[in-house]
Amino acid sequence: MRKQPPATLASHRGLAQKRPHRSFPGRRSPTPALFVAALVVLSFLLLSAPAHASRTVIITGGGWGHGIGMSQYGALGRARLGKSAREILTHYYSGVAVDRQRMPHRIRVGLLQYRSSIKFRGYAMRSGGGRIELRLRGSAGSFAAGPAGTKWRLEASPAGGMRIFKDGKKVVRSGRTVFARSRALVVVFRKFGTILSVAGKPYDYAFGRLKAGWYSSDTCAAGNCLRLVASLSMQHYLYGLGEVPSSWPTQALRTQAIAGRTYAYRRVVTDGQDRYPCDCAVYDSTLDQAYIGDAKRTGSGDYWDEWKGAVDSTKGMIVTYGGQPIQALYSSSSGGHTEHNENVWGGNAYPYLRGVRDRADGVSDNPNHSWRFTMPWKSFSARLNSYYGVGELKSFSLLKPFGVSGRVTVPKERGGGVKIVGGVRKVRTSGWSIRSALALKDSLFRVKVVYDVAPAFQGSHGLEASGAVFAAGPVRRMDSGDLVQDLRNGRLTFNRRRDAVVWQHGPLLGAYLELGGARGPLGLPVSGTWGRGPYLGANYEGGLLLWSRATGAHAVPAALVPAYRRHGGPSGQLGLPVADALGKQRFQRFERGVISHRRSGVLRVLVRNS
Repeated sequence: MRKQPPATLASHRGLAQKRPHRSFPGRRSPTPALFVAALVVLSFLLLSAPAHASRTVIITGGGWGHGIGMSQYGALGRARLGKSAREILTHYYSGVAVDRQRMPHRIRVGLLQYRSSIKFRGYAMRSGGGRIELRLRGSAGSFAAGPAGTKWRLEASPAGGMRIFKDGKKVVRSGRTVFARSRALVVVFRKFGTILSVAGKPYDYAFGRLKAGWYSSDTCAAGNCLRLVASLSMQHYLYGLGEVPSSWPTQALRTQAIAGRTYAYRRVVTDGQDRYPCDCAVYDSTLDQAYIGDAKRTGSGDYWDEWKGAVDSTKGMIVTYGGQPIQALYSSSSGGHTEHNENVWGGNAYPYLRGVRDRADGVSDNPNHSWRFTMPWKSFSARLNSYYGVGELKSFSLLKPFGVSGRVTVPKERGGGVKIVGGVRKVRTSGWSIRSALALKDSLFRVKVVYDVAPAFQGSHGLEASGAVFAAGPVRRMDSGDLVQDLRNGRLTFNRRRDAVVWQHGPLLGAYLELGGARGPLGLPVSGTWGRGPYLGANYEGGLLLWSRATGAHAVPAALVPAYRRHGGPSGQLGLPVADALGKQRFQRFERGVISHRRSGVLRVLVRNS
């Protein structure tokens, strides 16, 4: 059955922070954890209202469908690994057996419902074919017939039953103009070598008979509606099952044939064949299984014999648990792991519908093993409001525990599901419901909010160097008018006085933030990271910042920079700084010497002999 089937996300707030020290305290090279913490905590430091705060929602996930039971792409992958249909089925359905059972003589498939009229015509499948006869169920003969190309129209009668038109003319027999008040109208075509085409259906029909009936409903103009049902053998029904390509390996086709038969058979024996409003056992859509009639044959080309052979070779074979047919749920793709049934739709746990690992689902043919798409925050908020009436979105949280596959589950007493907080109300709902609201492919998904990169940074060499598409936070305007925006792996700064965009990242950025960022002694950055190999460096309005694994990160104040540069900088006689400047930035130690700033204003450099 291919019913088409999702960490916490909250609105961002600035974090209060102590005012940074103005001196250069000694420190070790920041660890990645400290760097990330500094970046997150200090990203809002000294910044006022956002200059530009548009957000984008990134949704990543895997799978297509509900993820319960068999994965069709997983079956393909396993067949390519040499697994048999029985081995594939017993992997996806826990503790089951594959048996043969006698099938019902006919299965009824719902094609159309809630129609005021139904139109159809026949054309020849073989020489001399194309004839259609109309009969009343249980009667011996037909009361209307026509050759290939005849246009038939059924219209619901306000009094019940239907009026029949043949090439635009009302059918009258023995003074009667309304038919099928108490018995269904039977459309006979196959025995005459006819393919039947039904208006509103994209597929033609070559097997069985069609039955038209009526039922009371205010949804149709006459107060009565028409429906159309295909009545055919189980084998002929499976011939038209359009669930997988006929070009797939034999064992994958056999697997699908058995699963499809099991699903339909269980519908017959547990629910009967009189479901309202279709008067059928199964619908022809993904509400049950995709029955596409003769299009399966015509669309399979040279592979038609492969699919027909898979259906014929598995005749009567179904999957059972404890001797009874299982609810053989399946979907297109599992995303790498199937799910316990109760975690997707709630209800009782089925012992054979247990989540299992499914690496084979990652077969190269599968376009939905993993997926990703984005939408603006405003659209995200609008969709959720339209579906749940929450108002303007404040926060959206996926609640643990997730399912065994990682899917977002139904709400449970101790967690699970999704929490939506809006300006009007709060909602707690399931991953499956969110999948429907957002038109996702599966309930195996995660949601992340990122910020759009501000226009001031677009097209800059700094943004190009970052390799980023989205930002981790909104752009902020400092009191000076300069702009700052944090990305996932660093920070962009627009230095207004220099009309330049600077890209900061790595351990130098972590050290810079520890020193107070733009309001610290270094001020605004004026260059990106330079240096390679043993050390990295960057230029700031208030000096230099240098880092190496051996010495850590230390700033060289602007007052000491000229002397430091005259002696070759980090690759010269002094080497890298090994401590921060002391005595109001008048003294600093380096790997091979010191720089001191005398009261007279003269810089003194002492270089140790190697």
